[in-house]
Amino acid sequence: MAWQTPVQGLTSKHEQRSETLESKAEEPVEAAFMGRHRKLVRRTALVSVLTLLSRILGFVREVLAATLFGDKSGIFDAFITAWRVPNLFRRFLGEGALSTALQTKLTGVDCDRGNAAGRQLLWATLRLVFAILLLLCGLVMFAAANLPDTFPGTDWAWLGADPAAVRELCVRLMPFVLAICLSALIGGALQVRGHFSTPALAPVALNLCWIASLCYVGWSFGWATDVDPEIIGSPEEKARQLEMTRVLSWGVLLAGLVQLAIQIPAMARFGLLGSSPQKGEFAGGEGLSKLEARSEARRVFARSAPLALGAAVYQVNVLMDGLMAESLLTDGGPSVHYFANRIQQFPLALIAVAATSAVFPALQALGHRGQKAELRQLHDRTQLGVAFLALPATAGLLVLAGPIAGVLFQHGAFEESGVQRMGLGLAALALALLPAGAVGLTSRTYYALGDFRTPVRISVAMLIANAALNVAFVRGGGMDVEGLALATVITSWGNLLLLLPGLKRLGLPSAESGWGGRLVRSTVGALVCGLMAWGCYEVSSGGAQSGVRAAWSLCLAIAAGGGGFVLWAVLSGAPEWIHLKERMQARADRRRAN
Repeated sequence: MAWQTPVQGLTSKHEQRSETLESKAEEPVEAAFMGRHRKLVRRTALVSVLTLLSRILGFVREVLAATLFGDKSGIFDAFITAWRVPNLFRRFLGEGALSTALQTKLTGVDCDRGNAAGRQLLWATLRLVFAILLLLCGLVMFAAANLPDTFPGTDWAWLGADPAAVRELCVRLMPFVLAICLSALIGGALQVRGHFSTPALAPVALNLCWIASLCYVGWSFGWATDVDPEIIGSPEEKARQLEMTRVLSWGVLLAGLVQLAIQIPAMARFGLLGSSPQKGEFAGGEGLSKLEARSEARRVFARSAPLALGAAVYQVNVLMDGLMAESLLTDGGPSVHYFANRIQQFPLALIAVAATSAVFPALQALGHRGQKAELRQLHDRTQLGVAFLALPATAGLLVLAGPIAGVLFQHGAFEESGVQRMGLGLAALALALLPAGAVGLTSRTYYALGDFRTPVRISVAMLIANAALNVAFVRGGGMDVEGLALATVITSWGNLLLLLPGLKRLGLPSAESGWGGRLVRSTVGALVCGLMAWGCYEVSSGGAQSGVRAAWSLCLAIAAGGGGFVLWAVLSGAPEWIHLKERMQARADRRRAN
């Protein structure tokens, strides 16, 4: 098995072979099941590349939106606020809670009962979730259409300056949940079957559809609004922008359907579609009856209820910030805050989320088999690898926040004032990169061992703290977008520091010695990266924050920071760098041998 301690040296080669053949004969399901989760480095690289492509297209999408609506559009603020509602349910019922619960159950069913049983479980879960989503969408759309302008019993304008637009756009966008949640569940099932490329490619298709919709809106309504504040706030301009967001809403719904449809061929290839055995399916197991499949699907849904907050704690904090931004900040603040988060999500998704997605099935498999020492080793090794890349990304994002915001977004109707607001928020959010990524991996380790309550309790406490800090920083401290970002940073670190000690209480052994020194070494490398990037930009840009010169200077600064970090890693003999180099050398040797 891929994660068992080798003991074959105690027997002869003939006895080893006999034992192996006997084991395969007795456990064909288990052998094939464990074989899915090898080649984690290659899998992580594949997911990272596809995630990078998706994030680049996501940047194009946001730049187009900023160009169209600018940094002072109350209507686009309303669109962003309304978009957060279906996005929340996507995190809870798709990419976060329900998908994780399904992966947990599907891992066990595939191992114990065979692929046919796993396929039956998936379809029973999809049918149950589709029915629940239909009811949920209807209830949320009805509730959104009838929301009052102020929070009941208070004079708090919780829907911002354009409550009618928030209500309408929320109703229009809510059906997106149907397609995106089903797509996320199917993607999670494909990952359990050892297939990662199509689930990672689906967001690429979604972003392409969204970009096409924005291009159509720009072609139909014009690419830039008049930046005169009086024109932007006029009823005529608001009506025009509202019509633009209505068209964009249809494009978002189409994008969700495309993301769902693109995964159907992969379902057929990996035994999740139809009744006959497919590629990637192994023999064994007696399957599930219809009654058993429905019962297991209900268990999956029930398990996802406590998992909902824990699996998406960082996204919930971001949602909280966004909803409070609509009521606490002036026009354009919610949009600027959203764009800053999108930039911060780029390295987070490329490094931490990709690594967590790639190793989670292996964590699940180790937890299912009770191999706690190997589980702790995989968790710690992945955390150190993520920190090795996340720390220099944090340093670079911190020192280059202003130029990044200016180069990417100061176009069309998006002015320098919006860039300044975004730069401050982005610099603060950079400090949340490491804890946000680490929380996701540590929470998944809890789930692999069957503990769904602890991450939920901690996440609820952090959500309350985040809301209180938002009000304190913005209303009490007079801060802007950076106040919401700072609250996210504090609660992200608090979440991580509360989660880590609990791993030992779950029965995992202590972390291996030397991990603290490796973190210090990575931190020093991050400082080198940040200093090199900052110095290069200051020398080459001449103080410019946007335009062609700033863009070239930004590219040089990123290259200088990355080069400085690599040079430091080589000279210091960083273990993560040595491990990566050995992996690359081994892969090159295999290619030459073939």
